[in-house]
Amino acid sequence: MSDNIARRIGKNIAAARKASKRTQADVAEAVGIDTVSLSRIERGVVTPGLPTLDKIADELRVPVGRLFDGASANTSALADNIISQLEPLKDADRLFLVEQVQIWAKKLAAKK
Repeated sequence: MSDNIARRIGKNIAAARKASKRTQADVAEAVGIDTVSLSRIERGVVTPGLPTLDKIADELRVPVGRLFDGASANTSALADNIISQLEPLKDADRLFLVEQVQIWAKKLAAKK
């Protein structure tokens, strides 16, 4: 896995952990790894295996796919990222943002 992907996954794990107001030690213990290992994962020094990623996601109560946000530029990954960003919003706010994406997509497509 490339360094960039490892760093992005690590940043996403750190962000999810901080958003849940949990310490590295707390999450590491719950997942069954040591704090140093979680620190290395969060810094992108190492990339955890899928079973560990799954445990981390479960512990932080986020979809495992969210840990990959920004790690890929393919359309499906970007759509999943947008969906995860829209989920916590009110219906009216979601509709507003979807309309804005449609407007900008048309503008950008017209430039080609």
